[in-house]
Amino acid sequence: ADVLLWRKKHLSVSLFVGATLAWILLEKTGYTVLSIVSNVTLFLVVILFVWSNVAALLNRAPPPLPELSLSEDFVLSTASSVRLELNKALAIAHDVALGKDFKLFLKVIAVLWIVSTVASWFNLLTLIYICIVLALTLPFIYDKYEDVIDHHANRISEQAQAHYKKLDENVFSKIPKAPVKEKKIQ
Repeated sequence: ADVLLWRKKHLSVSLFVGATLAWILLEKTGYTVLSIVSNVTLFLVVILFVWSNVAALLNRAPPPLPELSLSEDFVLSTASSVRLELNKALAIAHDVALGKDFKLFLKVIAVLWIVSTVASWFNLLTLIYICIVLALTLPFIYDKYEDVIDHHANRISEQAQAHYKKLDENVFSKIPKAPVKEKKIQ
């Protein structure tokens, strides 16, 4: 939170500059993430290998490397969290595909259309960079102008609710609902 609100200015600036340099490196030079990760890993492995062998020849300590491993609890809790979120998304997709909730269907269509439209304007790397820049600027701006933003957001929300109420009364309420089928219990 301190980084996003620019309370730790050096860290915020470093993150912003790092993201900008990464975007320039990946976008303008034509490198890919996989090639950069592979080259950096190759460089580190060679350095550590040479350091280890030179240290053994000079009777010095080898490079200090921590033991890297993932605990079983961490992996299981992460997998469980991912499974829960995927099941929620699949349940929504199931309801939409079976035509159970027309409003949810319209929401899904709207979100997917917006994502498709935005994705056609940018490539993935540029979109990630824009998200990082927005994550670094929007919380700072909101923290600084919270009262003004809340006032305007409330007005917009009230207007959107009024428009939705009209749309619901004039369109959605006139759409016939399918009868609910009762489940057979054996």
